[in-house]
Formats: sequence, C-alpha cells, structure tokens
Amino acid sequence: MRILLIGANSVRMDDGRRWRETSSRAAYAPTTLTTLAALIPPEFDAEVFLIDEAVDEPPEDFYRADLVGISAMTPDAHRAYELSRQARALGAKVVLGGYHPTFMTEEALRHCDAVVRGFAETAWPQLLRDYARGQLRRIYESPWEEAFTAGNWIPRRDLLRPCAYVASNTLETSRGCRNQCSFCIVPPMHRGSFVQREIGRIRREIESMPAGPIGILDANPLEDAAFAEQLMPVMSGRNWYTAVSSKVISDPGWARRASAAGCRGVVAGFETLDQNALGLAGKSFNRANSYDEICRRLHGEGIAILGCFVLGLDGEGPDAADRVIEFVNKSCIDVALYSAYTPFPGTADWRRLQSERRILSTDWRLYDGRHVVFQPDRMSPEDLQHQLHRAWRETYSLPSIFRRVLGSMTMPVAGMAVNLGFRFYRRTFTTARAAVLAGERL
Repeated sequence: MRILLIGANSVRMDDGRRWRETSSRAAYAPTTLTTLAALIPPEFDAEVFLIDEAVDEPPEDFYRADLVGISAMTPDAHRAYELSRQARALGAKVVLGGYHPTFMTEEALRHCDAVVRGFAETAWPQLLRDYARGQLRRIYESPWEEAFTAGNWIPRRDLLRPCAYVASNTLETSRGCRNQCSFCIVPPMHRGSFVQREIGRIRREIESMPAGPIGILDANPLEDAAFAEQLMPVMSGRNWYTAVSSKVISDPGWARRASAAGCRGVVAGFETLDQNALGLAGKSFNRANSYDEICRRLHGEGIAILGCFVLGLDGEGPDAADRVIEFVNKSCIDVALYSAYTPFPGTADWRRLQSERRILSTDWRLYDGRHVVFQPDRMSPEDLQHQLHRAWRETYSLPSIFRRVLGSMTMPVAGMAVNLGFRFYRRTFTTARAAVLAGERL
C-alpha cells in the first residue's frame, strides 16, 4: 500500500507564485503529517510519502498513492479540495482532516471519500484497517486524549526535509487551552479538553531529535503551573521557543525560570491595547496596561517576543492600528504579526456574526488573516483593510526594524534576519481594499 500525506497550503505572492517558490521560507516543520505517518499500523508495511506544501510541490502522479490524506485549515480548504480532485482522478481514495473539515464536514465530504473529525490518534488507524477491508466509512471521529498523552509513537521526522525549515525540531507537549477566547479555534477543536503528554514520553522524543533549537507548537503549554514545573527541566539544555498567555508571563518570576531552562523566545497573544475589546472577545485576563512591563521583563531575561495582534475586534475604534504600532515600536517587540480579525467556522464568533449577518464572504481563500471578511462594528471593511496594511508597512519599514531589533538586543543577528523575512512576507498582500473579492455573499 502507498500512502501519501499532504499538508495543504495556499499562500501566494502578488505575482501568482506560491510561497514555497520564493527564496524566503519561514516554515516550522509540521507535526500533523509526521504523527499520522507514525500511527500507520506496522502490519500494513506501507510506503509512506509526505508533502508539506509550505515547502514542497506534489508530484503530478501523487506517487501513485492508493490512499491520500490531506490536512487543511480554513484558508487552505480550496487548495485541499483541488488536490483531492487531482488525486481521485488518478484513482486514489482521499481522506480530509484538520480544522476546516472538522467544522465544515458536509462541505468537505463533497470533495473526498472520508473525513476525519477532530484529532486522529485513534481514528486514523481504524480508518486504515477499514480501507484495507474495503469498508471505508464516510466520517471518522473517536476519543484521542489517552492515545495522545500515553502513546509510544514518535513522529516520523525522517520523512521531512529538515533543511527546508527555519525550525525542524518541533514538538507537541499538550493540547487544548483552558481559556475561551471567542475568536479562537482551539477550544472548539479540542471540545474543552486540555491534556498534557507524559513527561517521560516528551523526554524520549526530545532525545530522538538532532541538535538544534526546539519549537513547542502547543497553543498554551505552560499555563498549568504543575506541568510547567515538570516540563522546564526536560527542555533544559536546549534552546526552545513556545507560545504563552499573558497569565503566564505576568508572573514576575516566570521569565527568569524560563530563561534559565533555555527559553529564548515566546509567541504572545497581545491581540489589542483596547481593554474593552479584550473583554468582548473573552480575553479580559489580558491586561493591556501591563504589556509594557511584561516586555521589559522578558527582554531583561534575554527572551525575544513575537507579538500577535488582531485588528478589527468589536469595540475597537479607528485608532486601533495607531496605538498598536506605537506600542510595538516603544516596547521593541522583536517580531510583530498582524491579522485581520477572522471569524473561523466552529468558533463562537462565527456563530454570532452569522446570526448578525455580518459575515461578508465564505470564500475560504480570504480567511488568511490578510483580508477582511466581515463587517466591523465601528468602521468599514475598507478602513480596516487599510489599517492592516499600514500596520505591516510601518512596522516592517527599515527604521522600525532597526529600532526594535537594537532596542531589544535579545537576538540581534537572527532578529534582523527574521524581520527582513517578514518585510518580504508583507509583499504577499494585495493592495489595500475590502476583502470581498470573489466570495459568495451570504
């Protein structure tokens, strides 16, 4: 049996080239594909191929695969459906999974032979056995928590090209999040679960990795203090990077402990400087008036900050971008990631904005954080689109890059390279305009 696993990716440059066709790559090695490969039961003696479209091009013959599994997030759904059509035309059976097929299952089933809803630790092996018996069902969904926390498999990183990634050592230590931000897809995807892997299993996986830094891909791995206390010693001895919530980094001692254990950078969801907007989004545990002190504390311990900001949250005024840009420069945020607020299917905000008839497009290609797909409450879609482009343009101007990198001094050489990469990424944006370009109007 030949099995091909694909991570769909649809990002394109203004000139039509796909992101992977450019000379700049900033991808992290995926864990979804390598985990699926590791979960294939040994009795199948399968030939397994992996294609991560962030860095790879699928061959025209799809490796003559018998079964093709495609993982897709919402902005990549159209690309996943295109790949499915091509693979089925060659005679392969196609399975779709990931965030988008989980919440838009009926839509996805129009383009494939089966859908895996949720996570696949138990569903995927069962699907393969059914396929081998000629009894493939249309939908697979089963509990995954125990298999995730205690399973003995190690992701098949040997099937990837390490040199293609800015971070090839990637790791999951937990799944889920105890917070309930209304715009976030993580809580509904995990159905309220928040589980951590066994520490011994994490240690074995780290020991299997080659030398080099480690990127923890979890949504919020260190908010559980007891788990963090066990995890940090395991990570010690390697440089590592992780996402954190403001609950974690508001602890005055956290930065010191994390830095001593090898943490060199965090992804922090600041989202906005408008406290009212944070409250409306279910993220009132973020205290905007503490952001400056948090940044000083992290930088003081040599920890770089990738700050994430969402423009267009309900309650934000037309000056939101101005305030964020000023904060990013003043606090010397090492790298800033701006997104247009996007109501993804499955989230509480998707349901709310649908009921309010404020969703302007269901063209999933526009659900990439670079386009406005809804009606903001205090400005026009065009105004929000302009704010987004201005935030990217001003933050990744050369004066801003030099000011922030030299002001932070957490990683001056790497920080400069990453900022120049993001300056290049900004070119993937179309000219500032409203987002309803080709979508289906609701």
